[in-house]
Amino acid sequence: MTMFKNKKILIAVFLVALLLGYQAYDSYFSLPFTPKNPATTAEGEEAKPRFEKFNVLILGVDGRKGVNSRSDTIILASLDGETKTAQLLSVPRDTRVKIKGAWDKVNAAYAYGGVDLTKKTVSDFLGVKIDRYAVINFKSLIELVDLVGGIEVDVPVRMYVPDEGIDLKPGKQHLDGEQVLAYSRFRGTKNGDIDRAARQQEVIKLLAQKMLDTGNIKKIPELVAALKDNVETDFTIREMIALSRFAPDVLENGITSKVLPGRNKKIDGLWYWEPELASLDKILAMPDKTTIAATKNKSQDS
Repeated sequence: MTMFKNKKILIAVFLVALLLGYQAYDSYFSLPFTPKNPATTAEGEEAKPRFEKFNVLILGVDGRKGVNSRSDTIILASLDGETKTAQLLSVPRDTRVKIKGAWDKVNAAYAYGGVDLTKKTVSDFLGVKIDRYAVINFKSLIELVDLVGGIEVDVPVRMYVPDEGIDLKPGKQHLDGEQVLAYSRFRGTKNGDIDRAARQQEVIKLLAQKMLDTGNIKKIPELVAALKDNVETDFTIREMIALSRFAPDVLENGITSKVLPGRNKKIDGLWYWEPELASLDKILAMPDKTTIAATKNKSQDS
């Protein structure tokens, strides 16, 4: 696992998440993480809300015409109010799970039954409750990257899949939105989906850094517009405001990033990502206070 140490990156990523909430229309929807404490302290000051652990399913889908509407990216984002921590767990799209009683790849759930079936499938598989979701169309990635003027990446290998619009040569280079999407989608490296998940995380960090550039801050309205038509979520404005008040403590402790462990395995002529379920409890576990303190000390010493 890794920790995001750059707080500016964390803030930018949270800003994007915060913007998603402004599509919500029912501001009176009850929070899945209702504050435990009163609205004010004994001294009359407004108290910070305390939250239970809750999970958000983040899905990335391909908006191109004629393309199977399977979810290309599946991430379970978890927050724990007791330890004030956040965790991102990437589930490889070829992960072998049961969908409606039959074995299949986890990304097929979205094609068969949209968000509802995907939530049920992931929830049953991981044994967790999913409180909220956000579905992001890849078109928004293209627009966001272009709005901030592109990003610089080091392409590790020749990436060429003409049927998918992927044509990148190796080496450091400046990529526009279409090229970044190709870079994020390519699977033809040794570790397939695992390598791709790492590149997607890299793109998020680089995009966040560019969003924070002085010249791009003024483009926030355009960034919101780009997200508005390409994101579906059941987060409400009220919930996002609550999260924004909770965010400073989470940012202080850092965000843990994990990928569901497993191995590639061919079954009945098809390749799957066979998950290591024996370690699932450990993977789902959030950092405890001792781990958080140790991480902070190590960060301060380095």
